Amino acid sequence: MTGSRSGFDLKDALLVGALVFACSIFGIYTAPPGVLAAFWPTNAVLAGLLLRRQHPPNLLHWLAAASGYMLADLHMQHGWPKSAMLTCTNLMGVWVAYFLFSRMDADYQNLRHPRSMLRFVLVVVCAAAAAGVAGIFIHPVLFGGSHAYGFAFWFSTELVNYIAILPVMLTFPDLGRWMKAHQRRADWPGWRPEQLAPLAAFAGSLWLGTQLGGPGVIPYPIPAMLWCALTYSLFATAGITLFFSMWTLLAISSGTLLIGANFDSQQAIMSLRVGVTLTALAPLTVASVMVARNELLDRLKYAASHDPLTHVLNRGGFMQHADALLAAPQLMRRPLAVLMMDIDFFKKVNDSYGHAAGDTVLVNFARIAEGCLRGGDLLGRLGGEEFAVLLPGCSAEDARIIAQRVCDAFARHTVAVGDGKLLNSTVSIGVHCAAGSGTPVETMLSRADAALYKAKQSGRNRVECA
Repeated sequence: MTGSRSGFDLKDALLVGALVFACSIFGIYTAPPGVLAAFWPTNAVLAGLLLRRQHPPNLLHWLAAASGYMLADLHMQHGWPKSAMLTCTNLMGVWVAYFLFSRMDADYQNLRHPRSMLRFVLVVVCAAAAAGVAGIFIHPVLFGGSHAYGFAFWFSTELVNYIAILPVMLTFPDLGRWMKAHQRRADWPGWRPEQLAPLAAFAGSLWLGTQLGGPGVIPYPIPAMLWCALTYSLFATAGITLFFSMWTLLAISSGTLLIGANFDSQQAIMSLRVGVTLTALAPLTVASVMVARNELLDRLKYAASHDPLTHVLNRGGFMQHADALLAAPQLMRRPLAVLMMDIDFFKKVNDSYGHAAGDTVLVNFARIAEGCLRGGDLLGRLGGEEFAVLLPGCSAEDARIIAQRVCDAFARHTVAVGDGKLLNSTVSIGVHCAAGSGTPVETMLSRADAALYKAKQSGRNRVECA
């Protein structure tokens, strides 16, 4: 097991090193002759990659990252001393970003907390400052200039790169989990034409800026980006803000976007880059707050519609979901069935073993019943020991088979009720079938309840059809 784990860490570390090398080569090729890279994604990508791993990085990962930096510099014939100094400076900022982010809760790391953007900015400022401190010493040696300029250059460059790139890395969806949740075509999220309107407004604002020009064109896309933040996911918003930052800077440098200002000094260029990137924080903050708000609403909605003990639908949630399901056009002409289920002698369980044992029986029954149902069937706890099931598109014979499956599975199941005691319970089930969804769910439940009463009168632990 240890050997297998070590082999996995080695492969993982080599992958980290290869990614660092590839990003570094890309960044180096963006550098004008004799100066540092104009766009350096490596540090933000590395920090995000280490934070998104399931296990903390070990020494192998840091050594692989350092090797990736060094090999890229040596490939460009920078020499050992220069490569070593640049690598140490890069790793200082990455280590500070990783150290501070890794001590945050997952909601803060993933930018899903209302105050996560504030912490995000504080962390990236610290990481950029760490690189800036190293720049005080190495920049005058490698590129000339004052110590103050070395700090300002490294600080501003790293700040821009972290703010632009790191949100994309931190919010990147888990592809394995996403694919598992979208295995069927029906699970894929639907798109409506109006959902493309924010993106179209964003593209239009970028185009308008190139046509009008002037010093006020940089904020043109902000309203559209805020609209995107209110409409799309946090990851999509992070990608849009990254595109905005990089497109604006490249458009200004190439003359596509004319803002009527001269950038004849490095200080002016640094000021522009930081200003453009900080502007992108507004939609990111809105998107982060919206995610936290939506998740809170989802939790409240779940709590309002689900039973806190068994985690199946409660009466209100079952009725609401059943009404929505019956209103679906595809069910209008299809048969459906309703089951009413009542655990036999449940009061005796509470009286003999205590209410905790009764709760255990309820939880076990809900789990067994769910395992016997099909995908798309509705299970709800209507109160006490009564449960109901709505079976859309189910014939009378299939409904009886499903009900008997639940009845037999629960009768075979043994429930541990504490102190080593084992308990076998049974359930009685009434079934009502309808030819279509025209009958109200309350009426179908009432008819299934009459069949349930018949099952109890006939000896319990059985299925009766209305």
